[in-house]
Amino acid sequence: MKANATLLGALAMTLVVGCSDQQEPGPAEKAGKQIDQAVEKAGQQTEAAVDKAKDYTSEKLKEAGKAIERAGEDVKR
Repeated sequence: MKANATLLGALAMTLVVGCSDQQEPGPAEKAGKQIDQAVEKAGQQTEAAVDKAKDYTSEKLKEAGKAIERAGEDVKR
């Protein structure tokens, strides 16, 4: 009976230590983290590109509007 209690105690300690041990992330977790980082970076780059395109388009529309106004003034003369 005492041997069973000792064995049971040793088994319980092994389970507690084994379950509470911090393990290094595995290959799938590392790959998932890399994918998350890549997606985040791509999103930021896409957002920056869209902002740049909006600025460029806005500038060109203003230039076109000015050119149309000048053309209209030339026609009136």
